Amino acid sequence: YPDCFVGSDCVTYLVKNNHAATRNDAVVLGQTLLENKVFSHVTKDHSFKDEKLFYRFEEDFDKKSRITPDKEQLESWADLIVAPNSKGDCLLPSIPFGYVEEAKQTAKGVFESLEVSPLDEHNAKLLDNVHPSNWTDPKSDGKYNMIAIGAGAGGLVTAAGSAGVGAKVAIIEKHLLGGDCLNYGCVPSKALLRVAKSISEIRHASEFGVHVGDVSIDFGAIMERMRKLRASISPNDSAKRFEELGVDVFIGEAKFLSKHSISVNGQTLKFSKACIATGAKAAVPNIPGIETIPYLTNESIFNLTELPNSLIVIGAGAIGCELSQCFSCFGSIVTLTARSDKILSREEDAAADIISKALESDGVIVRTGCQYKELSMNEVGEVVLHLEGGETIVAEKLLVAAGRAPNVENLNLESAGVEMTQEKELK
Repeated sequence: YPDCFVGSDCVTYLVKNNHAATRNDAVVLGQTLLENKVFSHVTKDHSFKDEKLFYRFEEDFDKKSRITPDKEQLESWADLIVAPNSKGDCLLPSIPFGYVEEAKQTAKGVFESLEVSPLDEHNAKLLDNVHPSNWTDPKSDGKYNMIAIGAGAGGLVTAAGSAGVGAKVAIIEKHLLGGDCLNYGCVPSKALLRVAKSISEIRHASEFGVHVGDVSIDFGAIMERMRKLRASISPNDSAKRFEELGVDVFIGEAKFLSKHSISVNGQTLKFSKACIATGAKAAVPNIPGIETIPYLTNESIFNLTELPNSLIVIGAGAIGCELSQCFSCFGSIVTLTARSDKILSREEDAAADIISKALESDGVIVRTGCQYKELSMNEVGEVVLHLEGGETIVAEKLLVAAGRAPNVENLNLESAGVEMTQEKELK
């Protein structure tokens, strides 16, 4: 990439042109230039070294010009948090008085579309990092070597890795940077599993001669801890961090125009290579009546602030199993159901059997070989799962964890020459 140079090449240049007597002297000189901000490592992770690391002159890190927003913006999502003991007015210390209402209404609409709740200090911090309320896109100023579409694990690694070797890079995300792993997957689920493990160990402590009294579970505190941990990790996946790495960050919906161009928020970006890393969402099983049920998925279950008394889980893959175990440990009556004759159908029988017994020891009711007939709501608002043969399972809430479906809607992949299967998976 023409705007970058390699550390070892620079050392050779300094020695060859008599700016340094030895390669060690050249490294000392180079480090002095770096410390005086003449140049820096492209991702600012290294000092100057006689190695094949990429460096760029600081003038190339100048702040990019940005698109002027067409609506007033809040400085932070925290500005929407209702003040304690107030009549519902929000604290908006950083917004000029005349713009308060317009900025607040705009932000409320965006916040509702993000489907992250409750809006407390932890979720406000999360959103400030992964979907800033005051973000404005940079102005595209030339062809990109790489564009990553989707800012989950795949897209972020692609963008950071490409920027790390000096490429001109953009990343586009329409929802939350960090994707499933940070927001609805690895981070929040493992935060809950850590608590569930503690509860399980206490309840089984008598097997080791340790006798404890009744365990009191504060579900609200458990979920707040999860939100706090998630927010504390979010700077690693933040728009600000990737901008500092030299990546142009666009928050909006991407749509291919051709094999080498894509549109986002009214701008056309040209590229040499693009990485489609849009991930997947919860697949909805074809069960009559499911469209009438306000079911939970792995994306919405982490918004809960009150523990459901009972929970039906449809799908016994990794997500269904781990969340079943969590909520059973927390005190819900959990029924885990699967169409197959075992849980974790892709795993070895012996492994699945071990997990099944562990779930049952923590109180999960495991039902395999289920033939789903219908879903409905009863007169008190509970979910009723009807099975073939007339049996019913009733619970307060329903979690759908029946596999994953790719996020490829509205990308206009045909214009990029990308073929898909009938299941909307990339070929």
